[in-house]
Amino acid sequence: MKIHTFICHVLQKMQEELGEDIKVSIQDVTKNNGVVFTGLTFTQKNVNISPTVYLEDFYEKYREGTAMEDIIKEIREIYEKSKLDQDIDMEFFTEYEKAKGRIVYKLIHYDKNRELLKNIPHREYLDLAIVYYYLVDMKEFANATILIHNKHLDYWKVDESELYRLATENTPKLLKMHFCGMMDVLKELTEEDFWLEDKEKTENDDNRVFMEAHSEKDATGMYVLSNVSRLYGASAILYKGVLDYCYERLGGNFFILPSSVHEVILVPDEGQITREKLSQMVREVNATQVEVQEQLSDFVYYYNAENRGIVRL
Repeated sequence: MKIHTFICHVLQKMQEELGEDIKVSIQDVTKNNGVVFTGLTFTQKNVNISPTVYLEDFYEKYREGTAMEDIIKEIREIYEKSKLDQDIDMEFFTEYEKAKGRIVYKLIHYDKNRELLKNIPHREYLDLAIVYYYLVDMKEFANATILIHNKHLDYWKVDESELYRLATENTPKLLKMHFCGMMDVLKELTEEDFWLEDKEKTENDDNRVFMEAHSEKDATGMYVLSNVSRLYGASAILYKGVLDYCYERLGGNFFILPSSVHEVILVPDEGQITREKLSQMVREVNATQVEVQEQLSDFVYYYNAENRGIVRL
């Protein structure tokens, strides 16, 4: 069964199960780097929030042998857990005075998002773009974000420079910087409970939290810079004082590898590895390990303390 036929079949089955009170429809959603996902959207009468379940992963399950009835059951369960029974008051976002305290920024690739950038406020940074989003603070929508469009600026009667000012202040506070060695990340991924003991934390006037690696020098020679939420953490390179801090921790200038939109990898420049080798590494990892919508850039960057800034290599 081709994916189009699969989507139509799922749509029909879900509509039959849920009845006339809930409208089930297909919606294409464009994500980062122009990636388009097909979602099943559930619209309920008198409720202004419509859950969407993306179907690509379910199609892969179907191709791998999962029965259609099991797929329909799983999608139904996801919908039942995410649906709301009443309207959500959106004043937390529509009222600028209420929204401005949670406006933050993230980094995306400029060229790969040219169509999107036509409709959203942004500013260019290296080969990237700084864009803005609202960080939702509601239990019903854990880790939810709302990308800010030009139409929102018109409604709020503010400009991009005001968003940048707010995001520069808000992002380090709401999404505090996280810095650690690669070995600590690998331990975390293997679920070793290394965060509970011997973890040094310091906090300064900028409301940044520095989470240190266990040892002064990581065995891999690589360090990860993100934020404590691991949400669009590559933007931590924009935080005031962070690059100087990393320079001090690493003991000199360093390369910056754009691992994904959620983090970057820092490699001290000790003269043992070339930028060509690192560039090849980034391209290979993007091509084989990182989902397209999560990719940030194929280029390597460099921080030189003398110039106190990042350059693209």
